[in-house]
Amino acid sequence: MELEGYILLDIRPDWEREKACVSGSLHVPLFLKDMDSSPITLLKKWVHFGYIGLWTGQNFTVINDEFVKQVEQKIPDKDNAKVLVACGEGLRSLMAISKLHEGEYKNLAWLAGGFNRSSDSDFPAVEGPEKLQYATIGGVSYYFLQVLILLQAVGKES
Repeated sequence: MELEGYILLDIRPDWEREKACVSGSLHVPLFLKDMDSSPITLLKKWVHFGYIGLWTGQNFTVINDEFVKQVEQKIPDKDNAKVLVACGEGLRSLMAISKLHEGEYKNLAWLAGGFNRSSDSDFPAVEGPEKLQYATIGGVSYYFLQVLILLQAVGKES
């Protein structure tokens, strides 16, 4: 990444980035927490929480309508800047790549599989309390992950 001159653009929402992020990466979230409290949105949030939010810990989100404009503020050179776009699993970053391409960025790359598929040695420095690979995991599934990590540690000691 550094040898080729790529800028790492982390497009994950704030709550994932706070858990772990690559030092020196730029951050512009593609999705933002939905702050609308209208009756229809509250119903959607309730359904989201029941079906996936409790399990994953993910908030109900909306697309960041200012995404490309915010990237332009941080990376103004659309013709020459090499931008490696990354998220947790690689799906949101594909959407971000599409939006940036429409915004006339020329040199775009995608971190296939996202940070979840990275290893500890893929990035020189990581900040935050969690491992980069686990930053997207939240809710009930986070506690299952902690149990698995504990069981692995106990298994190695045996």
